[in-house]
Amino acid sequence: MTTQEARELVNGPMWEMVRNRFLATGEFAVYPPGDMRRLEYLDPATRRMIALWTEAIGKVEEWKKIVDGARVRELKERYPGIYPEVFRYQAYFAKYKDSPGCEDAVRLLLKLKFPEAYELCCC
Repeated sequence: MTTQEARELVNGPMWEMVRNRFLATGEFAVYPPGDMRRLEYLDPATRRMIALWTEAIGKVEEWKKIVDGARVRELKERYPGIYPEVFRYQAYFAKYKDSPGCEDAVRLLLKLKFPEAYELCCC
């Protein structure tokens, strides 16, 4: 990293995230734009929601068949804000049903549900 690149990083919007990750892990890493490893810069709550959404997208076909009230309440509790909303996004992820965690599926998820994370990771 050149001095000019370091100045741009420190004066840019990513510095706080890079610094926080360094303080938490002891590893100083600056990933280039478009690198999905930039997800590591996000706060734990956002990363957890992305992981839950990815998991839900993979299970949406199975969940469509659930009609038992107790099971529905359990899913709503375990996936708050995701179940049953995930059904509205099912058509977008139809081609990723066998691999909901692939990079393209995660990019699409970020674009649809997490625009700030999409901008950080993909732009």
